[in-house]
Amino acid sequence: MKEIFFSCIITCYNREALIVRAITSILSQSYQKFEIIVVDDASLDGSIASIENIKDNRIKIVRHDTNRGQNAALNSGIAIASFDYLAFLDSDDSWTPNYLLEMQQAYADNPEVAFVYCSLINCPLWTLEGENKYGEVLNQGYLSSMISITSKKDPVISVGSFDLRYSICQDDDFCFRLAKSYPFKVIKKHLAEVHGAPDSMTKNMVNVARGWEFLFNNYKKDILVFCGAKSFSRHLLNIALRYLECGKIFLGLKCYLRGILYYFGPSHNRFPFAFKEFASMNKRIFSRIKQAISSS
Repeated sequence: MKEIFFSCIITCYNREALIVRAITSILSQSYQKFEIIVVDDASLDGSIASIENIKDNRIKIVRHDTNRGQNAALNSGIAIASFDYLAFLDSDDSWTPNYLLEMQQAYADNPEVAFVYCSLINCPLWTLEGENKYGEVLNQGYLSSMISITSKKDPVISVGSFDLRYSICQDDDFCFRLAKSYPFKVIKKHLAEVHGAPDSMTKNMVNVARGWEFLFNNYKKDILVFCGAKSFSRHLLNIALRYLECGKIFLGLKCYLRGILYYFGPSHNRFPFAFKEFASMNKRIFSRIKQAISSS
């Protein structure tokens, strides 16, 4: 097997105070066979100056003339990547020093896999891996954060890179499409850390709920085929809860009623969604409805 080199892609928009930490976490890796591609999405602050102050000839800077969004920036990075393995890091996050070493070893030990992921610090340990696991990934509803996944470049290009329709949940969509076609491996260690900038998209819980709804509606047909209606019902009920937590009563009720219809509708069901769990979710939903109504 030939040597593994990583193209590490960082997208950046107005991150002059944070981008240095992200880049430094790559430069500090124990495995040093990489390039760093920073795609600046038309920042208005001093991000470019902060990057240029780091003197390392492995750093490439790509600048967008206009702000095109994170997915377009990721695709720009992929387009100029020199190496056959891709890694992704958000400008406000970081990797532990052995992140790339562990990834490299996973590919060396499992040459058949297309992508590898690990767990996030201060989050549960992720364990799902293998071949033909698409249904399990859809039922789970996620696989990996963007900063904790690496992939061979050819599979990424074959599934269409990053979908510009997504402003949130693009990592889930990306993982779903890869898992549908390729085997994957998990490193059962916490090797990446989300620090969370105040202006992060995921801080807006309404946007998160809308992102989930858009994602699962796009995968509805596959969820019904590979998982069953009860799996789709569970996703809808979780979306309903998130909307209701944000006080969005109408949107929450709409998802809740759809979830009820899919729970009781006729369908094969590959994955269990026991009535006890269903009843527990209903109790939480009704509690949220009461709270939302009383505070409105």
